Amino acid sequence: MSQYMLLLHQVPNYNVDLPRERMLEVTKRYMAWADTLRQKGKLVGGEKLAAGGVRHVRAKDGKPVVSDGPYAEAKDVIGGYFVLEARDTAEVEAIVQDCPHLALAPTNWIEIRPIESMEDVRKAAAAS
Repeated sequence: MSQYMLLLHQVPNYNVDLPRERMLEVTKRYMAWADTLRQKGKLVGGEKLAAGGVRHVRAKDGKPVVSDGPYAEAKDVIGGYFVLEARDTAEVEAIVQDCPHLALAPTNWIEIRPIESMEDVRKAAAAS
């Protein structure tokens, strides 16, 4: 089995104005979806990311420079992530079809990224 990270993209602050009841409903939908995947042995982990306290670290002239982010002009941000185990990308694509993230806002989207295990990286480096 391979692992895949699902990055949940959304418009910045898209849910700031949601009433408390709606936010609880949304949270329950995510939790139910994750629980179903966990019961099927597909969910490795995942979390909602905090909206504040974001820091960017970039290299400038060979030295790390830290700044705030994301910026107001950002088109989207990553609001959370899941890590799944699946046979292949096709299986992951089928799994995300009913992810609540897609139904919450028409601007939401999910990025699927295969995870390359560090053990595989070490083996490839040792073989070269």
